[in-house]
Amino acid sequence: MKIKLNSRIGLLLLMIISLSLVSAYYNFSIKNDTENILKDNYNTLEYSRNMLLSLDENNSNKQNAIAQFEVNLTKQMGNITEVGEDKATYTLRSDFDSLRKNWADEPLKSKIRQNIFHILKLNTVAIKKKSDVVKHTAEKANFGIAILGTLSFLIAFNLLLNLPDSTSNSKKSYNKD
Repeated sequence: MKIKLNSRIGLLLLMIISLSLVSAYYNFSIKNDTENILKDNYNTLEYSRNMLLSLDENNSNKQNAIAQFEVNLTKQMGNITEVGEDKATYTLRSDFDSLRKNWADEPLKSKIRQNIFHILKLNTVAIKKKSDVVKHTAEKANFGIAILGTLSFLIAFNLLLNLPDSTSNSKKSYNKD
């Protein structure tokens, strides 16, 4: 009887541990996927926004605008993560170097804005793709946890119904002997 009781409770414990491990695994996967979006793409969006703001500075703040643009462009160059982003960023660097010489060149500023918008588009498309990966991971997690949870519930419910009868039947046969 003791072996029977221990094996059933051990099975229930194993199911609870399995459910906990699967939940932790999927939670970790979702956390990593989300961090990748933030690390890879959100920073680029922020740098791009700041560069666009710098371009809109008037000539009286030219030095400050150039310095702010340079800081954000340097950060962007260290955060190239998407296919095609390297080419767009190096083109942006080249155009910005030309703009430093003539800050009033509006056609060049327009070209730089287009380069920045291209970088923004690359990153927003990547965010969408990576968000879909996170969504898929979450769906898999919900399904896996639901299956293990249901299985654990059925085993626990079965133990709840059968263990008292099994225990009392064992005691009756033990008392007869």
